[in-house]
Amino acid sequence: MPRSADAATHRLWHKRLERFARSGLSIAAFCQREGVSQPSFYAWRRRLRDESPRFLPVRVIPPSASPVELLLPSGCVLRLSPGCELAWKEKDRVESRGGAVG
Repeated sequence: MPRSADAATHRLWHKRLERFARSGLSIAAFCQREGVSQPSFYAWRRRLRDESPRFLPVRVIPPSASPVELLLPSGCVLRLSPGCELAWKEKDRVESRGGAVG
């Protein structure tokens, strides 16, 4: 957990990285606009990504006829087609943690 002085910096960079994700700009253009260096941008993106949880439970209610899209912290988009079977994902997740699948 960051110290209180660092907590403000964490919040600042978290919000900055959210703005970047919505900006549509290149990293260089975004950093120039924000007045920060690219090495700082990369360091904070890595630091905050490393501190964030790897798996989060997701439940879509009600079932949708449209695909569901998840924007991951890395910027990747995971698209799930309506009616897709997700049980195999839980099996892989448990196995990757070294647990038994029953």
